[in-house]
Amino acid sequence: MDIRQLRYFISVAEEGNFSRAAERLHISQPPLSQQIKSLEDSLRVTLFVRGRHGARLTRAGEALLVRARSIVSDCDSVEKLLRRVADGLEGYIRIGIINSVMYGPLPRTLRLFQKHNPEVEWTLHELLPDLQQEALVRGQIDVGFACSPTGHRELRSILVYPQPLVVALPDSHPLAGCRCTSLGALSGDPFVLLNTQSPMIRGILAACIREGFQPRVLHESADPETILSLVGAGVGISILPESLSTTPRENVAFVAMDEPAMNADLYATIRRDDSLPALERFLALLTEVTEAWRRESSG
Repeated sequence: MDIRQLRYFISVAEEGNFSRAAERLHISQPPLSQQIKSLEDSLRVTLFVRGRHGARLTRAGEALLVRARSIVSDCDSVEKLLRRVADGLEGYIRIGIINSVMYGPLPRTLRLFQKHNPEVEWTLHELLPDLQQEALVRGQIDVGFACSPTGHRELRSILVYPQPLVVALPDSHPLAGCRCTSLGALSGDPFVLLNTQSPMIRGILAACIREGFQPRVLHESADPETILSLVGAGVGISILPESLSTTPRENVAFVAMDEPAMNADLYATIRRDDSLPALERFLALLTEVTEAWRRESSG
């Protein structure tokens, strides 16, 4: 018994006639009769009483008709669902993030994606970049966003947008009014930094050492708001992705850095062997939103 046979059976039952059922199915009558006979043989029952005036369901046929309609309906629903999943219109996306990426175009992308793709669910998972890569390899998330590309052979990173680093200073700091500053000019200041286990912050610490000083880190946090509050309170200075400077902060000044090699470019990392249509739609939308966001930021 297969779905095609059940569809044929339903057509004969509803038409009450093999000829009309064959016309409805756009096939000739002999193959239809053969399939119904094959179905009866496999079930070991007679489904129709055949006569000169048509075909009438037996009790066994009546019982099968109820179940056959349900089975065919379920199969149609599954086919429709799978087509929508294949087109990226249904499904789910598990997204790994670091907190700082939520200050760029990602939140706007999530809002628009949800609006235009209501049948695709998404969840956010706050993970450091190294943990994002582990989760990707294990299949626990579908994409990770961080300020560093992957080096893992099973993963690949896509540059979402380039982004420089900026210095966050108390607005009373002597450098607060400067257009830009060097890393060496910060050697005497205490630092409050984002999590020092992230590749971006490790790169900043290494750059400080190359400049000839070991930064004095008073506090570290995964939460950018905590860091900015501490800077505003005069506890220390910080080096942050430029996207965190787009909103004015009380008692905080942002100064560009003249260190072109130091950046916080945003990358999306995915599995090399994956083909997730919903994720592809999401990343395409992110590209569009990012371009608009960068135009707004530069304007």
